[in-house]
Amino acid sequence: YAEVSTDLDGAQWTQVDTLAKLFPAYPELRKELEDDLNMGDVNFETQVKPLLGGRAGIAALSLTNARNLPTTTNPADALAAADDQQMVAIVDLADGKDADAEKLIDAQDPDAPTQIAGVAVHKNDDGVAAVVDGVIVFAPSPEELKLAVDAHAAGGAATLAGSDRFASTIAKLPDDSFAQAYIDYGAVIQQQVASDPTLAQAGALTAQYKDARIAATVTAEGEGIRVKGVGLGIPQVPDTEFTPKLTDKVPSDAIAYVGFRNLQGQITNTLTQLGGTSTDPTAQLQALATQFQPQLGVSVDDLRALTAKEHSLVVTSGTPLPGVALALEVEDGARSTKTLDTLRQRVPTLIKQFSPGTTLPEWRATPLEGGVQGWDLPVSPTGGVTYGVEGNLAIIGSSPGTIRQIQRPASPLSASTEFTSATAGMPEKVDSVMWINVQKAVALGEASGAFDAADADDLANLRPIKSIVAWSAPGETSTFEMFVKLTK
Repeated sequence: YAEVSTDLDGAQWTQVDTLAKLFPAYPELRKELEDDLNMGDVNFETQVKPLLGGRAGIAALSLTNARNLPTTTNPADALAAADDQQMVAIVDLADGKDADAEKLIDAQDPDAPTQIAGVAVHKNDDGVAAVVDGVIVFAPSPEELKLAVDAHAAGGAATLAGSDRFASTIAKLPDDSFAQAYIDYGAVIQQQVASDPTLAQAGALTAQYKDARIAATVTAEGEGIRVKGVGLGIPQVPDTEFTPKLTDKVPSDAIAYVGFRNLQGQITNTLTQLGGTSTDPTAQLQALATQFQPQLGVSVDDLRALTAKEHSLVVTSGTPLPGVALALEVEDGARSTKTLDTLRQRVPTLIKQFSPGTTLPEWRATPLEGGVQGWDLPVSPTGGVTYGVEGNLAIIGSSPGTIRQIQRPASPLSASTEFTSATAGMPEKVDSVMWINVQKAVALGEASGAFDAADADDLANLRPIKSIVAWSAPGETSTFEMFVKLTK
């Protein structure tokens, strides 16, 4: 279910309009929208706007079976799949406007209205509509409209508002928002499994998420758009909570940064969910590693030691291409060095066994900051694979220069006013955090020739987006938040 404010003169719509004016495409988009709203004999400003109450919403009563979803990006295929879904739309009416709304929808129906459960139902080009106790209900067919009318008549738990699952989730979000959305994730999974026997093997996924539901609000603020969300009944991955510290090693001019923890635990949890209850993915990984250990020379425990603590994926500034690096906090730097050195020596041989025609350049020793001995595999003139371990930090990157930027950032992201102000509301403990410097990315794209004359309009509409920050925090009620900062 999703709903949006229809208080067009209210604070949220006023702020949305202010922010939208930052984008060059907005005037044309607004004109097209106004033209669409005033199609036919209906004038939006004089006939529709006076009828509007506070909110309008749309609900999916059932979803298309996942096996029937289109595998192409053809809009016609997407529309055909949408036709298979049961949908109902609701528009709140201002007080005392039921009769006026009835006249308006009746004028669009060339035939006399029919009756469903004592409600007059009018046809239009897109389906059917009816006025019911202060709202207009739209549906693709009379059958779907009847579901809404019957639910309203029954009241209580027959409606979404009377559902404890919905009420307990949406109550944890701000009341004053531009839009809000709710997904009963557990019900979606159960419906998909029930309609497709081939999904029954995902029994663990169904069981773990049977109570899962997610809700989010969108709010227009003075400097951008904020999304706040909550999740209830979401299974927790153990040992993923952390206080971000590797931001001290992320350059403040980085294009992007993602922080997380316990990568191996998250992979194992995902395999558990997808693999069903009959298979232990940890045992599978152990068996697979045991099979390849003679070739790799390292154990599962060696790999776990690299991926059990805080991690930082960083895209650094650079020309002609940005650098990419994965920084891994480790318990034992000497052990991690040995693990990476062993993989450096063994992996080329393993690759040749599976692909005899593949040739790789020789690894070469390369000095890094702090006297660290690193190793570089120059796959191409613009980059390759470089690694090094300094103290309790192992870094794998696309070039020696990228590694050095993270070892000794001229100015760390943790000291950036832009980043610290954007994350001021972030909890002390999170299980993921993301930062994207959109302006920096666009500037780099321009400098590298990624945009041409045909992209001028798209480029102009990217410029107002300054940055995107997001985070999630685990718990009985998990939370997530994203802020898109805009600039003049």
